[in-house]
Amino acid sequence: MSDEPTSAAAPAGAPAGGGATDTLMGGSTESTANETQQPAGTAATEGAAPNGESAQEGGEQEKPPEKPAVPEKYEFTPPEGFSVDEKAMGQYEAAAREAGLTQEQFSAITQHGLQFVQQQLEQAGHAQHEQAMKWRQEVLSDRTLSDGTGLNPEAKAAADRVIQSYGGKDLVQALAETGAGNNPTVIRAFVQIGKAMGLDEPPDKGKPAPERRSGSSFDDIAQRLYGQSAKAGA
Repeated sequence: MSDEPTSAAAPAGAPAGGGATDTLMGGSTESTANETQQPAGTAATEGAAPNGESAQEGGEQEKPPEKPAVPEKYEFTPPEGFSVDEKAMGQYEAAAREAGLTQEQFSAITQHGLQFVQQQLEQAGHAQHEQAMKWRQEVLSDRTLSDGTGLNPEAKAAADRVIQSYGGKDLVQALAETGAGNNPTVIRAFVQIGKAMGLDEPPDKGKPAPERRSGSSFDDIAQRLYGQSAKAGA
């Protein structure tokens, strides 16, 4: 045998040029990189659902929110002293039902609407009252109608004559409700008409006209002209 050391043959399957360090560290860099890659079906892809959907998306889908319940008949109690037009109310409920309003929404909107209407009525009444006060002040300032505190006796008597002859209590009520009784134009018209009538008492409309006679004698003519016969006047 030769005294020179011979190199040991590399084990079968060992990479060419690789040392003991390469074997202990798991082989070459290429093999290490391959080992770090996660094969299909590992934990990284366990949470994935088929067709690319996640586990949450692949589960039960959320249901769309349910629409609010619309009652067949809305409950409505009108305020005290408030009258309801049944036809108009029916149209209002139909519109609310078409819009899909719940009972709570219907009540809230109706309450708001009633408050709005009430405010409008109050404003209209206030404006009417102010107008009536302006009219009254104009009448009191007219010395042909007023003595400063109300209608003077002559104007009052003339206006009352018209009221009593044509309308009575119903006319007085209408003048009061509409405010026309304070309108200077209306008052002046009543006073002028009453003065033109020239009577302290309303005319007697119930007295029938004298019976006409169709004769042509002297007595018939006297009866038609004077209401008595010539013999009675003799």
